[in-house]
Amino acid sequence: MSTSPATVPAVFRSGGDPSRAGVLVAALAVTQTIGYGSLYYAFAVFLSPIATDLRISTTTVAGAFTANVLAAGVLAVPVGRWLDRHGGWVLMTAGSAVGAVLLVALAHVQHAWQLYVVQAGIGAAASACLYEAAFAVVIAATVPARRGHALLALTVVAGFASSIFLPLTGTLVDRYGWRTALLVLAGLHGALTVPLHAYAVRPPPTLRLPRLRLSRPLARRPPPMRSPLPSRPASRRRAAPSNGPSSASRLPTTRCSPLPRSRPTSAGTSSRACSPATTPRPRSWTCWRSTSQALMAKRSP
Repeated sequence: MSTSPATVPAVFRSGGDPSRAGVLVAALAVTQTIGYGSLYYAFAVFLSPIATDLRISTTTVAGAFTANVLAAGVLAVPVGRWLDRHGGWVLMTAGSAVGAVLLVALAHVQHAWQLYVVQAGIGAAASACLYEAAFAVVIAATVPARRGHALLALTVVAGFASSIFLPLTGTLVDRYGWRTALLVLAGLHGALTVPLHAYAVRPPPTLRLPRLRLSRPLARRPPPMRSPLPSRPASRRRAAPSNGPSSASRLPTTRCSPLPRSRPTSAGTSSRACSPATTPRPRSWTCWRSTSQALMAKRSP
């Protein structure tokens, strides 16, 4: 058997270059640490300063973070479908860029409804560039034997996001205020995560997977069997000499009809009874047994 290539999306591959996978895991470890620190954990430090500046309760500010999480959950299925079809290069790069822009927008909010809108947008950007997308990209780019170690390394490094960004954000808020601190985080997020995603998460090339094909063609179906004695054309048929009625025409023509159910049949006898017919029938309908008996009865003295 031989194979012929078929072009399919590379997102369905089961592994790639080990060195390339190592670069990808290292880059994603950095971007996930910065992404979770600036888009997720830092909001806990901004809770009280935002409530004081906008003159709203901390409960209202915390509700904006709930909108963030809900938006990320709603977009989980569309993001997964996009990853299955197109890979994570465009999605993660665009999500990082949008997240940086929304951090800048968060630094300029003046009302509670603006806070909710911006936080919902940050949740949408987070669903495109954080763990959900990163894990899918790592699984698609590593061989099965190394996927566990790659995911473990990514998770362990990104787990330090809260340990790094909570004190960093608190220091920035104390020195420069919460609006300037958000601008610093937006610049850090955009300057590192966008180029790393654009470089490490390559656009998926097309792969060629083997498709089985038989080297020898299947045997053709034999042509239908023809009759050994083909019928002669009507123009070439010769009329039989009419010396009198033939023996076949003198034989009584019979037709087979089914026996009634009430009439018992003995073993070895036919289940059909023969009855004379006034009109001739095709040969397939003729009861040959009755015909032969009538011929023998006529010839006997």
